[in-house]
Amino acid sequence: MEGIFFVLIGAALYSQAWYILGLYSEGRTMGIFTAGLGLLSLGTIMFGATIEPTLLVEGGADNLTNALTALVILWAVYDVGVGATGIWEFEDRAIGFYSSFLAVASVIVFLYFAISMSPGGEFSDYSEGLWLSMSAVPLVLAVISTITFFYLGFQFQLLRLVSGWFTLLGSIVIGLIGLGVVATAIA
Repeated sequence: MEGIFFVLIGAALYSQAWYILGLYSEGRTMGIFTAGLGLLSLGTIMFGATIEPTLLVEGGADNLTNALTALVILWAVYDVGVGATGIWEFEDRAIGFYSSFLAVASVIVFLYFAISMSPGGEFSDYSEGLWLSMSAVPLVLAVISTITFFYLGFQFQLLRLVSGWFTLLGSIVIGLIGLGVVATAIA
């Protein structure tokens, strides 16, 4: 399930990136896509009660699963908030300040995955590929949310293109990692 959530979050950020870059004529289009993907992520967690891990299955990996679940819930709420902002044309500043919270949470999850799954860490039984993929996604999310915080929170219009391109390229990276995780789980 990790890969599916990475693909959903990547797709929602991809939609938001096109809006930031000015390629959607209005925010409602982006809002419908982003809110739908966020609700799909939340619904999957709600109906599944927790993330059923496909690759994090070693004994005692509950802490890793809980950290991933918290990250997915925070980003799904962000996606729903971005969607609501786009659909009803609310002020973007609230999304920017929520991005600061997301940046801190993503860095914490990144550090937890990077330290605990590294060679010599608590969960060092996992392969290096899984360690890198599970650490890379929170790192990319932290970079995206930090730039979004400065762009939307403080309304620095100079950062519009920087935020749009980082979100676009970061969403592609997250989506590709998600597809790789799904392909590894299927194989």
